[in-house]
Amino acid sequence: MKPHPKQAATPAVWITLVCILTVIGGIWWWVQQPTIVPVPIVKEEAEKRILLTLANGDVLDLTARQHKIFQSRDATIYASPQGITYSPKGIGVTSWNTLYVPEGKMYSLILADGTYVLLNSKTTVRFKFITAGRNKQLFVDGEAYFRLLPGDSTSLTVHTPMTDINASDAEFAINSYDRGHVRTILAKGTVTVTDQRTTINLKPGTEGIYNADADFSVRNVNLQSALQWATGLPAPQRLNIKD
Repeated sequence: MKPHPKQAATPAVWITLVCILTVIGGIWWWVQQPTIVPVPIVKEEAEKRILLTLANGDVLDLTARQHKIFQSRDATIYASPQGITYSPKGIGVTSWNTLYVPEGKMYSLILADGTYVLLNSKTTVRFKFITAGRNKQLFVDGEAYFRLLPGDSTSLTVHTPMTDINASDAEFAINSYDRGHVRTILAKGTVTVTDQRTTINLKPGTEGIYNADADFSVRNVNLQSALQWATGLPAPQRLNIKD
């Protein structure tokens, strides 16, 4: 018997083989590719914006030049081009919020009791949505100016990376850009500054300087010159607007 002649592959078979080889080649190529790490452009953009990070992780962009009201779990937040104020929800709030002001900008914060805090460029403040009448604590890294309400007996404690400042019924400024020489300038009232080793009491018109390699130093200052940066931004106003 004569052997059967070999049949040529049909077009359908060739198409199937080509598809299979293409898929295998694509898988091999994908496996061989190096891991691509995305460029962190979000972080770079964030560094140029005024941001409020709430205790639950939500981030509010406050850079826009408009008035707005935000509702969070702990407070109603009133934002304006100059700064923010808030109305707490409840009295037992213990979570920290973080307000960041980037380079080239200033922004203010008014606490529930009316304490006014002006943040200079490249400054971060951590604070709680507490009610009026309670002792207040803030963490500041950068430069900030504080004006407490006259006659308010409740104290304000400000923590910097190297010092603690306790004040009541006072106006003062803190500069911690240089952590080796953290400065506290008192304009009015009484302020106590400590570095956990030494405590000093400042008088109006004086500046206390924490020195990393020496004791505190105190000197007289020209308040108009030293606090000139803090006079150009009006306090934010609370507005009754809808979100």
